[in-house]
Amino acid sequence: MELGCAAGRSPLELEDWTWGETLMLVRSRQKAERQRYQALSVIGWESAVLTAKCLAGEEVQPVYDCYPFWEEAERQELKLAGYRAMMERISGGRKEREDV
Repeated sequence: MELGCAAGRSPLELEDWTWGETLMLVRSRQKAERQRYQALSVIGWESAVLTAKCLAGEEVQPVYDCYPFWEEAERQELKLAGYRAMMERISGGRKEREDV
């Protein structure tokens, strides 16, 4: 009962559940929590690597290449935004030169 409550269910709700159902809830919550902590450990590791690269003066990868949590469509969108910003800077630089 205590683990079921810790997993987010009320005692009144858990009284109607079987032991197997409660155990399945607890195990699924533990698995989700373990996966979350694993993802956080990847974030911590990659953050340390990025910090070390910055301090060493090395080239830093784009954030979507460092962390494995972006879907391909999101990666493409971020790359496109980067290219768009680069092209706007280039076109803005030429426009200023023509005005001078």
